Amino acid sequence: MTEKVIGYMYILTGTVLMALALVSIYMVFTNKGKPVDIFNLPGISIDLSSVAPDVPQGQQDKETAVETGLKTDLVAPEIINSPLNIIAHVIFMGFILNVGFKIASLGVQFVRPIKVNLRTQEKSVLEP
Repeated sequence: MTEKVIGYMYILTGTVLMALALVSIYMVFTNKGKPVDIFNLPGISIDLSSVAPDVPQGQQDKETAVETGLKTDLVAPEIINSPLNIIAHVIFMGFILNVGFKIASLGVQFVRPIKVNLRTQEKSVLEP
């Protein structure tokens, strides 16, 4: 009897894990939740001073006042990090789904009755 109780607890635990993982993925894809924040990469930028090192005299004074004025972002960090974080979240939740499935299937094996059918003892041809 205790195997059945443990089996039902495993089934419930596995089902809850799978449901939570599915809800988390749904929330991320509908923008109601945030994915796991793993990646925090800088954006892709280019320094225009390396492209045009000869700057006219009038603009050279402006550059010394603002040193970062010639650095231009080509790709923002959000464009790089957001898809990577979503992919990492889906992979992590897939792992959680798999663990929930394994726990639930173990519970099903506990609940299932064990039936052993024995055949009647037949005389062997080799025995005299």
